[in-house]
Amino acid sequence: MEKTVTFLLNPLKNNKVWAVLMPDGELMDDIVSVKRAQTCMEENEQIWVNPFGGAYMWDTKVSEPYEAEFVLFKKEAVQYMCIFNLHEADLQYIDYSPISGELLFDEEELKKKLDEKTLNEFKIFMNELWGYIKEVS
Repeated sequence: MEKTVTFLLNPLKNNKVWAVLMPDGELMDDIVSVKRAQTCMEENEQIWVNPFGGAYMWDTKVSEPYEAEFVLFKKEAVQYMCIFNLHEADLQYIDYSPISGELLFDEEELKKKLDEKTLNEFKIFMNELWGYIKEVS
């Protein structure tokens, strides 16, 4: 049986490829992987060549609205977590609404780590970052 990768399409960007989902669940959103996926779709090529090795059949899937932006948001947010004495793992307490595009915070869990004032500052900062991500992506 051939292994198949999935080209993830962003519904907010005219279904443009934003990442490649590998059979093992790894998300490849590097520029070469994405450009090769776009070329496969545009030229109707049957095989996608992984820049890190291997060749795969491919399929497509339209992502949830804001999924691509949220992946980028989490990558960017990592570097700012230390400002609030939080860790990368604490990003699990932030999600997004595919309907409204707003960030959702698990305040109950975050209150265990942050006082009320710091939690409010954290939410303001993360919403600012989220706005920038949606603007530039």
